[in-house]
Amino acid sequence: LKAAAEMAPTLAMLAKEHELVLTHGNGPQVGELALERAAATFDVLGAESMGQIGYVLAQAMQSAGCTAVPILTQVVVDQFSEAFKDPTKFVGPIYGSVEAQALQQSLGWTIKPDGEYYRRVVPSPPPEEILQIDAVRCLLENAPDVLPIACGGGGVPVCRVPANPNTLQGVEAVIDKDACGAKLAIE
Repeated sequence: LKAAAEMAPTLAMLAKEHELVLTHGNGPQVGELALERAAATFDVLGAESMGQIGYVLAQAMQSAGCTAVPILTQVVVDQFSEAFKDPTKFVGPIYGSVEAQALQQSLGWTIKPDGEYYRRVVPSPPPEEILQIDAVRCLLENAPDVLPIACGGGGVPVCRVPANPNTLQGVEAVIDKDACGAKLAIE
């Protein structure tokens, strides 16, 4: 909350003179949520943390005189990406060997060494398509005084169902926020 309140006046000033889209990380928040609700999938946890952080950012921006709109952003990934064969994105806290093995067996997590400790890893496929990009463009073109907040934490990872490409399903993964932010900037 404090960091959002501290950055808001500067961003509000920049938003008056430049076209901005705000994005954010969610690593600590989604890691904490994953510990609280081990049965929840990362697409749902990512959406939840995106909503929480988006709300805090929008409130801070409003306090600085700038209307901001958080957009729950779904990002399509390739469900057959190599990232799913060898998960590498560390999430959550560190564990000792015995605890890591117990979590791997009881919860089905993939655990890998991180230095002298162990951590949970999940796939991190590259972003292919930002589904709410038209909403972001609409705000930028038609409401220039409104600051879009999009692709928080890399977006909610989804894939298209091969038998029906209009149907989406969540994916147990996290998308690198910097890769998604770069794609957002280009589009």
